This record gives sequence, structure tokens and C-alpha cells, in this order.
Amino acid sequence: MDQDFDDTLRGLGKGGHRIMIWDGEQERQIEAHWGLRSRDPEIGQVPLLKSETARIENPCLILANEFGIKRDGKTLYAASLNTDVPFFCIAGVWQRGTRDYPHAFAALTVSAYPDLAMHKDRHVAVVDPDDWFDWLLQERPALDILRPFPEGSFTIMPPMQHSLEGLLGAA
Repeated sequence: MDQDFDDTLRGLGKGGHRIMIWDGEQERQIEAHWGLRSRDPEIGQVPLLKSETARIENPCLILANEFGIKRDGKTLYAASLNTDVPFFCIAGVWQRGTRDYPHAFAALTVSAYPDLAMHKDRHVAVVDPDDWFDWLLQERPALDILRPFPEGSFTIMPPMQHSLEGLLGAA
């Protein structure tokens, strides 16, 4: 089944995306595959889960610089959190790797924040830096942590071009 991911992530990492997990004693970064293994062979993998209905047993934070807002399979905009640090974190859940499938994660989605509502009705859930450890340790209810950011928290711009082909006809 061909899936049109709701959003695309531009993450930090080489072979996958860099996520932060709690190992029982401290936070730790690992690289993981985007998309949990599905039990349904027609789906293959699950990249996104609705935060309101997801079972959050193994929370993670997905390190990102921006996320793309897609429509009809095409990334139209890139959204980034206005912050002083070089990255932000998206709420996710992860699965430990097996012999047949690598460490993997799915991003959680929420109803659109005010800055993004004109573009999408749902998008990935960004976690406020003050809530990162509460998320990893499950110190508070998930929906309390995944509250909307106020207007003016995100910058929305066209996505970066990754090849000369994308620039043709731009002038």
C-alpha cells in the first residue's frame, strides 16, 4: 500500500533519524528507522499515530530541524520552531530492534497549531523543551504535554531545494 505521509521530517542522523530515549537511568540518543513495523502486511510500516488514540508505552523524542507540510504527495512548506537551540523535538513512540527489523519509531500527530492551521488540520506534535524529560519519563499525561504552541511559535517557508533539478524554472 502506497502511503502519503502526513508530514516529512528532516532529522538529524546519518542512517536514520536520531531519537532520544530513556534507558532506565538517563536519556540516550540512538538512530532509528522512521516507521514502526505493522502487523498488517498490506501496510508494511506505520510512520504516524494520532496522539489522542496512540498507546504510549515507549515514548521517544525525535530530533529535527524542520518538518515538511505535504499535500497531494508534494512538500509545499517547511515548518520550524522559533528557538535558540539548533533543533527541536517531536513526540514519538519507538520499538526496540529485532533480528528482522531495526530500531524504529512513529511520530505522533496533533490538531494543527495556530501557525500551521491554514496549511493542515493535523501535523506532527512538537514538545516544548521544558517538557522533554516529562515526556520521556511519562511524568504527566501525554495530552497535557502535547498542548498547542501559541501563535508566532513557528516559521513557515518553502522547503529547501535538495538538487539542481528542483531549481530549474525557479528564476
